Amino acid sequence: MKKRLFLCAMAVLAIISTGCMRVYGTYTANNDGTVTVTTKSAMSKELTDQAGGTVDPGATLETLEDGKQYYTQTESKTGSAEELINSSDVTLTKDIFYYKIDTNNDPSLNDSQTQDIANAVANSIYVKLTVNLTDDIVDTNANLTNETSGKTAAFDTTFINSSWYAYTAHGKELIAADNTPPVISNVNDGAYYNSLPDIQFSDNTAVTSTTINGKPYSEVNVENGKNVVTATDINGNSSTVTFYTDLAAPVIKGIKNGKIYRSNITFYVKDKVALSKVTIDGKKQKIKKSNLVNKGKYKNYYKYTIKKKGRHTIIATDGAGNIKKIKITIR
Repeated sequence: MKKRLFLCAMAVLAIISTGCMRVYGTYTANNDGTVTVTTKSAMSKELTDQAGGTVDPGATLETLEDGKQYYTQTESKTGSAEELINSSDVTLTKDIFYYKIDTNNDPSLNDSQTQDIANAVANSIYVKLTVNLTDDIVDTNANLTNETSGKTAAFDTTFINSSWYAYTAHGKELIAADNTPPVISNVNDGAYYNSLPDIQFSDNTAVTSTTINGKPYSEVNVENGKNVVTATDINGNSSTVTFYTDLAAPVIKGIKNGKIYRSNITFYVKDKVALSKVTIDGKKQKIKKSNLVNKGKYKNYYKYTIKKKGRHTIIATDGAGNIKKIKITIR
């Protein structure tokens, strides 16, 4: 039940005939702190047969509420919410259910356009989620009101908002008393990375907003260089982590790998984010202001000279661990 389901459906499945697939999920919070997740997937019999698709031997043929026949399969597991739901967008405890749906990946969408997306999704893949908490639900935006009462709230993709939620009275008390900011993990403040870290968000109530560089948290909004990640919970508490991505190795100019030189050589080193280390034959060179070129072709490069004859290995490393290596010979 991750948001990818909605994005994939919007981008791909909208071109498929109406009613090709239906997914039914049930999230049940148990008194012992575990959750039970039951998922039933249904593929249209008509379209499967037309396409000559293979039907799993474990599938069951059912007529569902739209009057059409589907091949269905059901799976149920009990365990921790972290293991079974595996999404920082979903919070499920005995008293709190919160599902953050990133309809604001495109902040230019207004409410009407967002609902148009919801309708397009529902036309290609229908998703229904039923949530059971351990006490009566006192606050929810569940749209399936005829199936929402007592401890149960039901939602489907005819209604896509920024979130689906359901709280018990105790859950609302926990939210109101929450003054602890979310935890942003798997990334270190001030650290450099040569790929996007697998950032995780958690909170003692529910994370309602995650952003990077002021935009919805997404790989497409990561910058090469400084990145600021912010997570906000349902009570407005927030945390921020700053990290740096450096996807390219340093650049070494003025010399070419494998070339033989007949006199002293001068080379120039630069990194787009942060140059960390330069070595010549294993000996660390200083990265200091006096080495920095102030003008001309190599402006903002660090300048180094090798005078000694023989074979030499130059290695430049940036803060993220990207390496550029060049070997030359002076005769």
